[in-house]
Amino acid sequence: MKNLVILGAGTAGTMMANHMIHHLKHPEWNIAIIDEKEEHHYQPGYLFLPFDIYTPKDIIKTIEEFIPKGVQLIKQKIDLIQPKENKIKLADGTELAYDILIIATGTKIAPEETEGMQAEEWKKSVFDFYTFEGALALRDKLREWEGGKLVVHITEMPIKCPVAPPVICFPGRLLFQA
Repeated sequence: MKNLVILGAGTAGTMMANHMIHHLKHPEWNIAIIDEKEEHHYQPGYLFLPFDIYTPKDIIKTIEEFIPKGVQLIKQKIDLIQPKENKIKLADGTELAYDILIIATGTKIAPEETEGMQAEEWKKSVFDFYTFEGALALRDKLREWEGGKLVVHITEMPIKCPVAPPVICFPGRLLFQA
């Protein structure tokens, strides 16, 4: 039996699992997806949260809801990738062999790397919209905001989602125009 291992059960990892289950025939292939989290966050939905188009309930689901039948979900922290041995070592010491490895662990923003970004105004008048907490704080601010100047600043390239800044600036035009 051959093993396909997917690291990460976010949007990319679950999409790959749902796609590959139809292309790799069982019992020739075993497909496993590894993620330590309990919740799946639909991160593109973070852009809809500040404008009350989506609610947290629309964005956050259990990981199990996205794992297709026939794919093994392993809820463990990944400790080490051993590419020369084609193995993944988990935090509990378990090792998993793979024939194909898909790394879909996502990206993380690093606001702490921009001096002053996380000062006293962080998540009060300075927000990110690439995290659930940042998008939720921006939503709360926009609900009470009476207008004025809104600045969208891209600190450094590359960015997590290039389309996000224009969507935040023009949500009605980009999201609802045919």
